[in-house]
Amino acid sequence: MKTKLLAAVVVRFAFTFWLSQPTYGAPTDDVCSLRPASQLEKTLRESFGGPQKLKAPPAYRGQPVGTHCTYTAEKKREIVVFIVYTDPSAAEAKETFDKLSAWFPAKSKPSVGDSAYTDSRKAIHVLKGEVRDFIAADDASEKQLLELATAVTGRL
Repeated sequence: MKTKLLAAVVVRFAFTFWLSQPTYGAPTDDVCSLRPASQLEKTLRESFGGPQKLKAPPAYRGQPVGTHCTYTAEKKREIVVFIVYTDPSAAEAKETFDKLSAWFPAKSKPSVGDSAYTDSRKAIHVLKGEVRDFIAADDASEKQLLELATAVTGRL
């Protein structure tokens, strides 16, 4: 009897834990529209197809799932990654943004949004209100990353 009770408790705990975990797959909203392929084409001078959309895992347990948009260039096969998270509050977004900056040290700090920095991996991280976004493009210059980030921030 004790074995059955213990098994029932373990199964219930496992089921509850499984249901509380975020799922990953297609996003429910169209955040990728903040970064239209036409803007990539204008800035990076390359033709891009529409985005492949997925859910992005949260930075820390208990935080919201983000939207991960991947754009692939038609000729060079360059890939641009655009990830957006909307946190419950601007304070929580800033706290997470500041924590994550320790993992991706700043190369420069351009003036866009409430706070921003570029890292050594050809990416720009931007905070505006409760929204955190990330844009990475292997062949982009810092000026091009800033142009892409400014265009997104203007739509928020």
